[in-house]
Amino acid sequence: MDNRAPLVTRLGPGQVLAVESGLAAAYGGAAWVLFTHKSPHPVLALLGTALVAVAIVLTRRHPLWAFVSAWVPLVLMPIETSLGFVAVIPLCFALFRVAGGFGRLSSVAVLVVAELGAVVTALPGKPGAVVPFAMMFAAAWVIGHVVAQQRRHSQELVLQQERMRIARELHDIVAHSMSVITVQAGYGHLVIDEQPAEARAALAAIELTGRQTLAELRQLLGVLRSEHDGAALGPAPGLDQLDQLIEHTGRAGVEVRLTVKGQPVDLPAGVELSAYRIVQEALTNVVKHAATGTAEALVDYRQAELAVTVVDRGVGCPDGVLGNGHGLVGIRERVALYGGSLRAGPLPDRGFEVSARLPLRRPV
Repeated sequence: MDNRAPLVTRLGPGQVLAVESGLAAAYGGAAWVLFTHKSPHPVLALLGTALVAVAIVLTRRHPLWAFVSAWVPLVLMPIETSLGFVAVIPLCFALFRVAGGFGRLSSVAVLVVAELGAVVTALPGKPGAVVPFAMMFAAAWVIGHVVAQQRRHSQELVLQQERMRIARELHDIVAHSMSVITVQAGYGHLVIDEQPAEARAALAAIELTGRQTLAELRQLLGVLRSEHDGAALGPAPGLDQLDQLIEHTGRAGVEVRLTVKGQPVDLPAGVELSAYRIVQEALTNVVKHAATGTAEALVDYRQAELAVTVVDRGVGCPDGVLGNGHGLVGIRERVALYGGSLRAGPLPDRGFEVSARLPLRRPV
């Protein structure tokens, strides 16, 4: 079995853009040679063909803009018939992506707009031309929605299985060890006056069991770490180590400007570790996917919450994947664990933002 990642995730951002541009140029060129160059409206035909090619480039990263770019030539079909047939396939792909990447209400609204476009294509005396387009658009939306649902279900299933595995291992380690420690502590308490030697033996057993438990927990945590994380199994990192993280990111080719706002305070260990990991995963995403040399990180100490934000102005993150494939899921889990909120997505113009808010007091 080939366990390698899909080709699109193994190519760099520039290589992916080159492939998409090549496909767009080939499709647009073929459409022009075979159909639209014969148009009695050459300027309109050329513009529509160019918009269709642009839609192909935009489909993977910006499906909504790709939809708009392909929808315009579609509604020009009553003026230039060939444009509708040239635009229909890219429009279906854009609908597929919109159905899988947007909320249900938003994607349904886009589908309605597509169906209205199909109605507009009706030529005088040929109302039946609406039906095939409308069916193709509906099919593309349904397939995209179903595929997205299956993908989300698979991710949830994997996450649940991992939780159960960790829970079982922790139960096996902690339950047995705490039982031994409790029994030995109780026995030592009973005999400490009459049989101090036995009490010392009980304390030695408690110490040995505790050390063995710590070793097993360290081993479990080591397994849970990413295979690319070379950090030693020492104390958990905190925000005071962000300078080292930024220096390491700089060696990877991305200069990070760190801004700290507010008065730093002592944070709960779990909150501080989660904040550090969120910044770490977001910067890993910048290094791997953003194709930019700069990024900005913000740590904001507020009265009742800690806010961490990482922003880049690169090409964004393909399919919302962060880090080593666990990134976005792991960040959401960390934020949800402390009752916080997360925003992770592309910026309106260019770039990607990961912004998390972690309450300093657990919600009741």
